[in-house]
Amino acid sequence: MAGTNKRKGRPWGEIRPVNPAAGRLAAFLRAQVEGSGKTLAVLEKEISWSSTQISSLLGGRIPPQRFVTSLITATVPAPLRERRQSEADTLLYEALHPPRTPAPQVVAPRAAATTLDLAAVQAQQIETYDRLTRALEQQAELRQTADNSARLIWILLGMIHKLNDRVTTLSRERDQAAGREVLEAARAKLERARSQQAKAESELDRAEEKKRQAEALAARLQEQITALTDELDRLRGAGGASEEPLPHLAPYTQPAASADPEGDDIDAALARVTAVNDTDSDTVHRITTELGDPAPVIVPDNPTTSPDTPNKTAKELRTEAEAAMESGDFHEATRLYALLTTASTSFLGPTAPDTLFSRYQLAYCTGKTGDPTTARDLVAALIPDETDVLGPDHRDTLTSRHQHAYYTGEAGDPATARDLLAELIQDRERALGPDHRDTLTSRHQHAYCTGEAGDPTTARDLLAKLILDETDVLGPDHPDTLTSRHQHARYTAEAGDPTTARDLVAALISYETPILGPEHPDTLLSRYQHAYYTAEAGDPTTARDLLAKLIPDETRVLGADHPNTRISREQLIAWTEQADDPDTAPA
Repeated sequence: MAGTNKRKGRPWGEIRPVNPAAGRLAAFLRAQVEGSGKTLAVLEKEISWSSTQISSLLGGRIPPQRFVTSLITATVPAPLRERRQSEADTLLYEALHPPRTPAPQVVAPRAAATTLDLAAVQAQQIETYDRLTRALEQQAELRQTADNSARLIWILLGMIHKLNDRVTTLSRERDQAAGREVLEAARAKLERARSQQAKAESELDRAEEKKRQAEALAARLQEQITALTDELDRLRGAGGASEEPLPHLAPYTQPAASADPEGDDIDAALARVTAVNDTDSDTVHRITTELGDPAPVIVPDNPTTSPDTPNKTAKELRTEAEAAMESGDFHEATRLYALLTTASTSFLGPTAPDTLFSRYQLAYCTGKTGDPTTARDLVAALIPDETDVLGPDHRDTLTSRHQHAYYTGEAGDPATARDLLAELIQDRERALGPDHRDTLTSRHQHAYCTGEAGDPTTARDLLAKLILDETDVLGPDHPDTLTSRHQHARYTAEAGDPTTARDLVAALISYETPILGPEHPDTLLSRYQHAYYTAEAGDPTTARDLLAKLIPDETRVLGADHPNTRISREQLIAWTEQADDPDTAPA
């Protein structure tokens, strides 16, 4: 594990270098092994070199490039790997190309001591970086906790004000109640409201105290972060250096019927407030313990509910972030990538490859949480750095430009997105080719944004050309081709030709039904569009009959309360009336 200073197994033998640079390289590589905590027995399984060979090559011989690369990969954490590989390659080059007048091949006692000192320094660098990563993660957690608490305070103040009014109203209803049952019901509601009032005031006290504690701990950690950053600068000899939603909780399911629905809503809100307070209290308690302080008395000693564990490395953060993305928990992935980006930026710099990757993932996950405006701004700041480091034609740079346009459109500015995509398509065609999948994707998005910007005729024509190319490159049954055909029909109708749109969707359904199935959501959507364009083309009777067949399938697959099912029922009523057949209109 990174940060371990003592290697298990036998001690190293003396370094006997063939030249001074080979000695420095051996000491450097030994430091990486020391920092990883792996034994030679473990390493020989990972890099396909025997422990005897490893020991010999780290004793002062000049190792082959393949050995150096394998050893760095096996012993160095991913965020540091590129830098360590570069340093090792430099040392290897110096060992392979010594000065023409070399120094005598005698290792003076002072030279041996220097190589050992270098190994200790390298190991200390790795340990210091891990400590800095943990401190940055803890500080980010505490700042999020303080932010959560500040929002809870405002929520609870409003809730308490509402409960004060509710208690007053219910007291009046109790005093004016006529009849025993009405009186008992009024008393029960009043008692419940007073209990909720006390609960809200208690949670307000917890939120205020938790905010104070989190801010104090974050300030302490800032001092530690500054000290660790300075320590890294000293060791290396050079400087190294939107408001998120409340934590996601399962929605409260209200009973089917209730005598006090307003009280139920307040209980649901209080349950969520309590859960957030509990989760954030766990964070404060855990980090306080990690920093060596006794747990504050006012913070309840609840069982740990946070999925976090102390002392995470950058590799562990990345693994957890990727797992959160795969599971669809983009709020959690956003939080983890924000921590990873902060740590990577602080140590490696904002333009290191690992940092650029984390910044892209942060923007992507932010967009997936439903915040395209912030995602747009994050990727806009990323593009200049990728252009400088990777080049304007690198696939990652082009991908970020596509995402920037996409989020710009999703944020409500399709005209600007259209213009960004028009420029991007030219660059993708030049760098990747006109038939590349990425180029086709940008062409589809360009057509879509063109239509959303108020030009359905041009969007229709762009999609007609795109469908021909997608059919040739991807095939007529590919999901992208089918999606483009659906959009083509849509903009054909919006351009004033619902009859052609109707025929286009009818042909599309014949493809989707055998490929996706008759009850696939996309097939159901196309069936609705077919009915809709049929009505727009002046045939509400046929549209009514098509919907009458569609609604049972939507109800079974999507549910009776799904928005698409409700819209279909509403349209069925409208088209039944238009068909002059009110007797068959559903009640």
